Amino acid sequence: MKIHPVRRRRQTGFTLVELLVVIAVIGVLIALLLPAVQSARESSRRAACQNSLRQVGIAIVNFESTQNRFPAGKKWSSARSNPNSFDYSWSSFILPHLEEGAIYREINFSRAATDPENIQAASQLIPAYLCPSAVQLEAHRSAEGRLINLGGQPGEGMACIDYLGISGPDKDKANPVTGEDYGRQRGVLLGTKGLPNEDTITEPPKVTTAKITDGLSKTIMVIECSGRGVDMNKHGEIKSYNGAWVSGDNISHIKKGINDEVPPAVWEDERVFSDHPGGAHALACDGSVHFLNQGLEPEMLRSLCSRDGDELVEGLGEL
Repeated sequence: MKIHPVRRRRQTGFTLVELLVVIAVIGVLIALLLPAVQSARESSRRAACQNSLRQVGIAIVNFESTQNRFPAGKKWSSARSNPNSFDYSWSSFILPHLEEGAIYREINFSRAATDPENIQAASQLIPAYLCPSAVQLEAHRSAEGRLINLGGQPGEGMACIDYLGISGPDKDKANPVTGEDYGRQRGVLLGTKGLPNEDTITEPPKVTTAKITDGLSKTIMVIECSGRGVDMNKHGEIKSYNGAWVSGDNISHIKKGINDEVPPAVWEDERVFSDHPGGAHALACDGSVHFLNQGLEPEMLRSLCSRDGDELVEGLGEL
């Protein structure tokens, strides 16, 4: 009887060294691809934000065309000195021109936005008012974009906005042309604060295209201040609903540069802020959208916020 030797099959699996090499190569590839993927995602979000702000611009321009004036940045129900007075914002007045007329008609402007009759309308998310890149959020704002955890105070659920109306450059900063302080309400979306009769009037003076002597394309009226919710004092009491689109607190004078402050101070002070790398979007009075580099000098930014300062403005390129 002939005995045949047993043949061992050759092992075809990876050795430990080969496996480690494969893992290392995969790790390198992932490390190379991740930044590209993240960059592509941010590019998409930035384009979506740009498009949203363009929609807002078209709505404001259409408002101006029908009303022969730009919307008031803030309107009061009665004299500001009245403790029972309440306010509404430019971002609520333009809703019919943003194809959100149904929400606009639900608002009873003779009652406060926080009134139970208005909460349902004020809680409607407006896609054009939200920046998809906003990831740093005030503690009382949900990821969805609504006010939360207000401790029983009115306004729970109201929807937010990432775009801030500009009422002008900071009052105490000097115009580089005249050397004089700008003063209040030298922008386009005005409030009443600082005006001679601020305690008795309910809305600011009208701003028409003729009053924007610096040029519609060289004057900005809305800019990013993303992630806002509410501004609370140290006792947990709401001082301002500045992050809600319905609130008249959604305007500010511009003092500092882009992203010069960080959260939460940037939300409390209503400075220019964006989660886009390198800058923030701004909307000019002609409806054009611009990406302003965060290296832009604060003096230049304030000049862009003035409607009639005769400042020389350069380098404002449309996306």
